[in-house]
Amino acid sequence: MPIENIAYILTFVVTAGITVLGILSSYNLFQAQKKPELQLLLYQQIFLFSFFIYGIWGNIAIRETISGLDIPAGFSDKLTLLVPAIGIPFMVISWFMLIKFIYRLNGYILHRITVISYFVVFFTMLFTVAFLVQNQLIKLPFNPLVFVVRLLVILNFIVHLVLIYPVINPKKNSTASFSTKPFQKIIAFYFTGVVVYSLLLWFFEIFGFISTCISILVLFAVSVSVPVFIKLYPTRLFQTEKPDNIDFNAFCTLYEISNREAEIILEICSGKSNKAIAEKLFITLQTVKDHNHRIYTKTQVKSRVQLTNLVHEKTGKTPLPNKV
Repeated sequence: MPIENIAYILTFVVTAGITVLGILSSYNLFQAQKKPELQLLLYQQIFLFSFFIYGIWGNIAIRETISGLDIPAGFSDKLTLLVPAIGIPFMVISWFMLIKFIYRLNGYILHRITVISYFVVFFTMLFTVAFLVQNQLIKLPFNPLVFVVRLLVILNFIVHLVLIYPVINPKKNSTASFSTKPFQKIIAFYFTGVVVYSLLLWFFEIFGFISTCISILVLFAVSVSVPVFIKLYPTRLFQTEKPDNIDFNAFCTLYEISNREAEIILEICSGKSNKAIAEKLFITLQTVKDHNHRIYTKTQVKSRVQLTNLVHEKTGKTPLPNKV
């Protein structure tokens, strides 16, 4: 129908603009502040909207294209399940980036075992559901699209429930670079939006294409609210007072430095060359250079001098190698 097509086109144009707004806001924030937390937010926006554009609009485009064709219902149902299923890894990564972003802002560090468990659980669960559906052990409703959307709504809501704890119970004396109270207001608004778009998506087909378009618009708008609000009120969110000095262990936790990388940082701070570090730690020169590259990437520095200055700035002194 012409009106339906026009509605979808207008909705797509608006959501495309919202997508650009969210990604650009996150990118500009990271470029201006150079904070590791904001890099996580940038990645979260990129992966989130990659899924939205592919999983939502790709599905609608295919559905509208084949609606007038003589295609068996079974094949059409498989396409409805396949298109968003292929894009789900983008959503899973986006959820992880959001979890890591909010936990880190409130002083929590996700350990490696937590990260591994997250991906193992999610992908095991998704493959299990796919297996059960493929073997008809789970009977799909009359409209399989409703099943897919509601499943994603449930998973998304569970993920957001996990985010409540660090927001209401931030760690004291954390190394986070954000002021907690203003950020709590932003997250409260964001969580309210999540509840609203979850309800809209649950009943997205109740009024046909009209309710579908409204649901999509609210979903996109809420999804960009965090970077947009942070960009609008940076002076209230970023701590203006110089935080208390942290010890070297806290420095390593903040930048996710491994034990071996910590050893190399201390040797760099003591003025040793790469060759001297290799000889002392009984590793090859190339291994030292590889570690240096990862250290520079994690700490967002470009030289040994900048790294030494960063360690001194954060810890208040240059630690000695024998403290490792």
